[in-house]
Amino acid sequence: MADRLVRISSSQRAVPAPDWGHGAIEPMLPALLRGVIFISVLAAPFVAALLAG
Repeated sequence: MADRLVRISSSQRAVPAPDWGHGAIEPMLPALLRGVIFISVLAAPFVAALLAG
């Protein structure tokens, strides 16, 4: 009986598979957004100077 319990608890079905499809990109979104804002703030004076002529 104990041998059967060990086999059931250590089987592959007992270990949940990681969900790579959904939650992998979500932690990167705030960092990407901060990077886009940072670059746009740096580029704003140059764009304004180009538009001003």
